[in-house]
Amino acid sequence: MVNLFNKSKIFIFLLLVYTNCFAQQETFQPDSTNIAKGVEANLVTIKAEIKSATVSPTAYRLSLYPRNRPAEPYITKLFFPGEKLEIVIPENILNPDSLGNVAKLEPLGGDYNVQYRMFNGGKSKIDLHPFIVTYVSDIIKLNIVDQATGEPVSFGKIRITQSGDVLTTTMTDSMGYTRVRVPVSRKIEDEVIMLINTNGLFPIWTESFIVPKGLSEKTVKLSKLNLLKGESIYSVITDLAPFRKGPENGSDVLFLLNEGEQLAISKVAGDRLYGRVRIYLEKQKSYNYSSGWILSKNVYLE
Repeated sequence: MVNLFNKSKIFIFLLLVYTNCFAQQETFQPDSTNIAKGVEANLVTIKAEIKSATVSPTAYRLSLYPRNRPAEPYITKLFFPGEKLEIVIPENILNPDSLGNVAKLEPLGGDYNVQYRMFNGGKSKIDLHPFIVTYVSDIIKLNIVDQATGEPVSFGKIRITQSGDVLTTTMTDSMGYTRVRVPVSRKIEDEVIMLINTNGLFPIWTESFIVPKGLSEKTVKLSKLNLLKGESIYSVITDLAPFRKGPENGSDVLFLLNEGEQLAISKVAGDRLYGRVRIYLEKQKSYNYSSGWILSKNVYLE
């Protein structure tokens, strides 16, 4: 009798469990008519271009963030050289304020300047202004003028070297002005050599000096050769052309002249020319002339 009673209790318990499970299954059965459809966000593609003529970063880190919350980027992505800089994000997360968004480019693998571009929100595609990658540099605000007239010398080509390595090149604008960026990765305590080429308008200018740290200003005054009676202007057409004390091949070399430098030639002896070359003395802030010989194959008549 007791055994039958126990079996009855077990049967009733199992029946209750089964009924409860069935009821839950009915309760949570999904109704396809009540499922909300997902809302698709409109996407915008943000594109950027990198210009870097003399630098070679190993990678680039591009971050996008609202201008008023720089610590909360929308996205940060790593790119390698040769890859297209494109980021696709939902259109509605961009800050709607005028220039309310910022793109930050961090070149990696060297002492490079971080670049920033502000931009508005947009639809479908946003093209950022190109990034120009440069080294962290000391900057010289350089003006080049004609010593005789004070007029600016336009479109002069500037080259800065140290120990034979080219540190930077640039060109003056129509007002004779440019910002010369000299990388801080150079030997800070050593002199650099500045070369200015005006395409024959003036003799090549060369000067050695230590670049000041930070921002500095410099004005270079160029002047033409003052010719004596019977002299003609010749220009050097090759680099490292020997300018010798005497006409003999074994004579002492006074200077090695570079392409574009000018001489005042007064005598021709076969394939050798005699004349003067002008040297700028930095300490005296003045010019000095030195006389010597040069092979005719290394120069041409202006």
